[in-house]
Amino acid sequence: MITLKISHYYKHNFCHTLIVVFTYFINCEAQWKSNYPENERPGFDFPSSNLITDRLTVFLCVSSHAYVSESAKSTIDCTTYRSCRKCANEQLCSWSLKNQNCVQPQELGESLMVHVQTDCPQFTVNKLSWLKDITYTYRLTVSNDKKDFMAYLRNSTITCSIQTRSFKGRVDQNDIKCDGIKRTFIDFLLNENMIYFYYIMLNNNSVILRLDNESDYYVQYYYHECGNNQLVDCITCSWTEDEYMNYFKRCTSANKCLGLYQFYDRRHVQNFTTTIIKTAVPLQCANVEVQSVKPDFAPWTGSTVVRVIVKNHRILSEKKSVTVTVANRQCDNPKLVDQDTIECTVSPPPKPEVSDVDRIAEGSVEVEYGPWQKFRIVSTFPFTIVSPQLTDVSPTCGPLSGRTPLTIVGKHLDYGTTVQVVVGNKTMCTAVVRSPDRISCLTGAAEAPTNGVVSAVFDGILTETANRQSFVYTENPVLDVSQPLAGIVSGGTAVLVHGRHFSCALNTTMSVHLHNGTVHRTGCKVYNDTFMMCRSPSLSVDDFPTQYVQTTTNATENDDAEPTPIGTLKFELEVAYVGGLMAKSRSGHGGAMPSYYVYADPVLDDFSTDDHAITVIGRNLDWGYAQYQGNDTVVQLLVDDNLTISTTCDVTSVHWHRIVCVPKAVDNLDTVRAVNVTFGVLFRRVVHRQPTRPVNDSRQFWTYGCMIVVVAVFLVLLLCCAYLGGRQFRNRYKFSTSNFELQTPESKH
Repeated sequence: MITLKISHYYKHNFCHTLIVVFTYFINCEAQWKSNYPENERPGFDFPSSNLITDRLTVFLCVSSHAYVSESAKSTIDCTTYRSCRKCANEQLCSWSLKNQNCVQPQELGESLMVHVQTDCPQFTVNKLSWLKDITYTYRLTVSNDKKDFMAYLRNSTITCSIQTRSFKGRVDQNDIKCDGIKRTFIDFLLNENMIYFYYIMLNNNSVILRLDNESDYYVQYYYHECGNNQLVDCITCSWTEDEYMNYFKRCTSANKCLGLYQFYDRRHVQNFTTTIIKTAVPLQCANVEVQSVKPDFAPWTGSTVVRVIVKNHRILSEKKSVTVTVANRQCDNPKLVDQDTIECTVSPPPKPEVSDVDRIAEGSVEVEYGPWQKFRIVSTFPFTIVSPQLTDVSPTCGPLSGRTPLTIVGKHLDYGTTVQVVVGNKTMCTAVVRSPDRISCLTGAAEAPTNGVVSAVFDGILTETANRQSFVYTENPVLDVSQPLAGIVSGGTAVLVHGRHFSCALNTTMSVHLHNGTVHRTGCKVYNDTFMMCRSPSLSVDDFPTQYVQTTTNATENDDAEPTPIGTLKFELEVAYVGGLMAKSRSGHGGAMPSYYVYADPVLDDFSTDDHAITVIGRNLDWGYAQYQGNDTVVQLLVDDNLTISTTCDVTSVHWHRIVCVPKAVDNLDTVRAVNVTFGVLFRRVVHRQPTRPVNDSRQFWTYGCMIVVVAVFLVLLLCCAYLGGRQFRNRYKFSTSNFELQTPESKH
């Protein structure tokens, strides 16, 4: 019985597993036929390889389409992989140990094929110091030999090549050894420290043994024993690019084995032929790289100081000139800040400059070391050079005292090392915050009102705002002295304020000072540079106890008489600019500040209707219409019994004791039950209709019944009074018949 074991790693690549199975059967068939002659074979015959091939080929074709498309096959070029581990890591590629090349798995009859990376043999080069007058033997140790590659090498011709010389090689257990070579005194006299390129060829020099690590091809030889000091203060790296294998090593003078030393070698990967690169070598080393640059941008005008951090710059720069380029722009005057940091200044643009408004350039940071045996390091991240643009400025004005937070909006505003914002020719705005799209600063103080263009200086280069936008320094607000400023006790009505220099204020507060020192403040809305509207403050009745009672209880009989204010208070404006800077107003022409007059709250008594309008009757009603064009007096009509449905009534005129309005959507004004009148934002009153005639039969019957009862009671009271009065009269003047007798006069006859 033949037992076939499939390793676990084939589970992840089914086609590779089938290839191994098929190869195994082919080998078994060949061995079975060689061990047993045709006339001496057992009673059974091994399955025909042709049958296996036919069936397995069909299955392989089907399975291959199941996990990869034909287009994917065509895009993979296995020949580009030059080592077993890199080749076998690609799913559709296999490594031929016999031919030392990477192919697609079509050579099914070959047993020395590696399909997975874990089956690749491992090579270790024993790099020993090659001293003067001592024979050195190159030795390559092979491990992880799962394909019995060493058995194949024992039957192969091995040739060792060093530089241009060749030596015989052989297999010794798990090692490949080359004949020894001795360096003479003349060799060391010409070059004490030398790195030699070693490689092994098979089958009459037709196949090169490929190593996974390119640096294993290079062996360092020393003039004396170095021990563990050979890697101190040195960097070594290797890489493959564009079909060329590169190796670089550099040590400083502090290295005790080599001293100041530099070596570079470049060979074609196909046949290891050497080539010379005439330009600076672009290093691709993990231990040599541009790690960072700060800032990673600069304005188009240049003059920005940048700091470039290069890993192992100390080793690279000894006895070397250093040149730095950022985004294809020269970085002038590079100097060493510390062991790994270079500081330089971005140069101005070449002449003539690019005419585009949105100038921008992006590229890598390159550090080149020269002048002899030049090499350079290129960053993996970009450096950007742009032209900052200032597109907008806000606010556009501020007080003379300064400290207005100014915001400049634009593009690329964080580019450059330093920035200064200037208003006009000399007034500075101290920058506090900077981002890619905005700069925030605090304006300085100005001596007099002025209008200056806002600009920014990036690293000493002036950049103006688009359309030359300006910032205006203005004076503190000035009030007109003769204007009437008044409000009601409840507050909330419009107080119209006129003056100058209002438009620059961000927040304005009206303050009214009571006689007891209390201050009441309300907000204002600025409409333009000469006009703002404030709200009257809410005061207490206790502030004006006597005057308030007299004014509200004594109604005037004269319709033309105006109400008398119940008190006069001190008026003042407090203006807050951007950033909370406060400034108090002053009166114009050097006069006294205008006073604030306080009037009693409106009193609403009744309302009447005619064919098209409603008249609200009361006292002290002229608040908001005459001064503020009707926007501050609102009348609403309540038209249902529950007083919930309302409609607007347009105010047409206002007098001290009446308000006239025209309803919008009420046809029958007799249905209006009440009116809701609002003065400003705080004072509101509802006036109900007073009935002047019966509204229905039951109410009429009740009215007549009451009148009859009143008349009847009056008549009863009248009769009672008459009766009682007559009785008192009789009692007072009554006659007795016993005292007085009527006698007939006697006759004189």
